[in-house]
Amino acid sequence: MAEIMFMQFLTLSLYAFFVGFCFCDGFKLHIVRKLIWFIVFLALSIYSVKTTNEFNLTLILPTTTLLAILLCAYEKKITKEK
Repeated sequence: MAEIMFMQFLTLSLYAFFVGFCFCDGFKLHIVRKLIWFIVFLALSIYSVKTTNEFNLTLILPTTTLLAILLCAYEKKITKEK
C-alpha cells in the first residue's frame, strides 16, 4: 500500500511541476490564476486522500488539466484584447 501511495504521489508531483510551472509559465499565466490552479489541485488531492485513502488520479488529473487549459485560454484572450 505504501509503495502505491508513493508512486501516486510521485506522479502528482511530476504532473504539478510540468503543468503548474512549465505549461502555465509558457502561457505567462497571471500569478493569481496560477494560485487558483494550485489551490484546486491541492484541494482535489486532499479530498481524494481523505475519502479513499489514496490519490484518485482519475479525478485529479483530468480536472486540473482542463482547468489549466481554460485558465490559459482566458489569459490568452485577455492579453490579446490589450
